[in-house]
Amino acid sequence: MRVDTRLVAAILLCQPLSSVWAASHTVLVGQNNLGQSALAFNPSSLTINAGDTVTFTNAGGFHNVDSTSGPTTFKCSVNCTTNNTPNSSAWSQTVTFPTPGTVTYQCDQHAGSGMVGSITVNALPVRLQSFDVD
Repeated sequence: MRVDTRLVAAILLCQPLSSVWAASHTVLVGQNNLGQSALAFNPSSLTINAGDTVTFTNAGGFHNVDSTSGPTTFKCSVNCTTNNTPNSSAWSQTVTFPTPGTVTYQCDQHAGSGMVGSITVNALPVRLQSFDVD
C-alpha cells in the first residue's frame, strides 16, 4: 500500500502537539517551612516551556498572585475571575502560559516586602522525527 507522504506530513502538522509535551509546575504562595519566609513564592523564579501550566497554591497567609508584566496576564486567589484579591483561605489556581517571554508577578498585599516572582516561558522546542514510508 502506498501512502502519500505529503498527506501524512500535512496531517501531522495540523495536530496540536504542544499539549502532548505540556508539563505542570507548582508554586507555593506564602510557604514558611525550611527557613523560607512566609512572604515568598517557592520557587520565586521558574523556567517553563510554552503550553505548560503553573498551579499557584496558598500555603498559608493572606495572599494572591497578580501578574505585573509579560505576555500572560492573570490575577488569582480563590479564583482568577471574581475573587482574586488577597485571601487567607486554602486556594489553588492553575494558569496556562501559551506565549514565550518573561512574566513577573507579585502578591498585591506584600509586594513591598519583596513577595515577587517571575516565570520565563521558552518557545516550545521543535521536535523532528524521521520515518520511512513504503
